Amino acid sequence: MYALCAGFVFSSDFGLLLDNNAEAEDKYSSYTSAFIPWFSQTNGQGMSAYLSGVVSLKYNKYDDGISDNDGLRKPVLLPELSRFSFAYRSGGRYSIEAGRIEYTDVLGQTASGLFDGLRFQADASVCGVTIGAFYTGFLYKETAEILMTANDAIEYAKPVEGLNDYCASKRAFAVGRLDIPLMEYHNFSFEALAQFDMNNNDEKLHSQYAQAVLELFTPKNMKISGGFVFETMENRNGDLAAAFGALASLETDVPGSLNDSLQLTAKFSSGPMNETFTGFVPLSSVTQGMVFNGIFSGLWQAKVNYAARLSPSLLAETNVSYFGRTYSEIGSDGNLYGGEFWASLAWQPLEDIRATLGGGMFFPKTGDAYWKINAGLLLSL
Repeated sequence: MYALCAGFVFSSDFGLLLDNNAEAEDKYSSYTSAFIPWFSQTNGQGMSAYLSGVVSLKYNKYDDGISDNDGLRKPVLLPELSRFSFAYRSGGRYSIEAGRIEYTDVLGQTASGLFDGLRFQADASVCGVTIGAFYTGFLYKETAEILMTANDAIEYAKPVEGLNDYCASKRAFAVGRLDIPLMEYHNFSFEALAQFDMNNNDEKLHSQYAQAVLELFTPKNMKISGGFVFETMENRNGDLAAAFGALASLETDVPGSLNDSLQLTAKFSSGPMNETFTGFVPLSSVTQGMVFNGIFSGLWQAKVNYAARLSPSLLAETNVSYFGRTYSEIGSDGNLYGGEFWASLAWQPLEDIRATLGGGMFFPKTGDAYWKINAGLLLSL
């Protein structure tokens, strides 16, 4: 849709996404059908708006041997406000965006997802600058996955029976970031993030993060990156603690006629060490495996990922990971968790149709094996 009035030009667009996902693993299976209407508008003078929502219906089935829990659960109809934003962009100089907007920290391990807030970005002559302020207390808790304290985990596990059960842990955070080009190919980024606990309980936890990432690009399509994060935190009693983490990766195109790439990744985050250094506590509890559900806290991971574009519409990907604990735990038999294998296919025959299929297994050191399969179909109307 387009309109013209006295020299003022704007365009609008809208649509509906139908997102269907099925998942099965040991003793549990689920099916989710989501309706995602969206609307966007631009005025041709730097102003734009975007609004989307989600209404999902989820079926859960358990088979864990507990009579009160086994069987197909009654489906839950859940509304959720997804991404919405109002933005102004002044050419290539700066931009301002407000609403529920996407944010990921420079290392990709501290905070990731949609957050309510405001962000300012500018391109200076020597670097790019980003400043933002965000709040988490109005997000749906299962989407946000903010589990920084034991109280956060207790509230997260409660069934949704009202607004207080629906919303995520109440936390505000502010970020500042510099992106500095180095010579012709390379880039250095530094980011500071401060998180403030706004929950009304006795388990307060404030935290601050300093992160730096260096990216090197070679003329032969190889990307080498390494980063470090240092965290300080304070509880309600004023006790101080510190934690840290690191990440390194190498990504390269594979020689040959096939359009494929290989990526090697290593991650490390501190665990409980002494009275000063403790486990790294991220704002977002993003699982580090596809079957393995550990987060980036007291964890190391080595991963090999291979992706190949088999045809213009078909992408195949597989990865192998190994996980371990970065601290000693009383009563445990060593510090190794185990290995994981995952493979997936993504098929997009048309612009408005996308199908995915993935599956894999986690092999813990104990000798047992856990599996998971998921499938998805996304239709754009």
